[in-house]
Amino acid sequence: MAIGDLIQQIEETERLIAVYRNVNEVIVGTEDQIYGRRGLINRTVLTAAEIGDTIVNILERRLRGCGQSWKQSAPKTTGKADES
Repeated sequence: MAIGDLIQQIEETERLIAVYRNVNEVIVGTEDQIYGRRGLINRTVLTAAEIGDTIVNILERRLRGCGQSWKQSAPKTTGKADES
């Protein structure tokens, strides 16, 4: 994954964590593309008490994974000063 894409994913995940921490309810559904129909079907509304913490936990795990990817993509340094 390119660094720019990774930064964008980190920022979006941080934004979503803030949103889901303060949400009252979440609409969950499946996406249908059969017969040219598009949109969410089989929808249900869940309260924040029912699902909010679970979504935040998932997003926090995703953010930790992005952090690991960031560390692996970062240039390696030896910690020694350049001896010229």
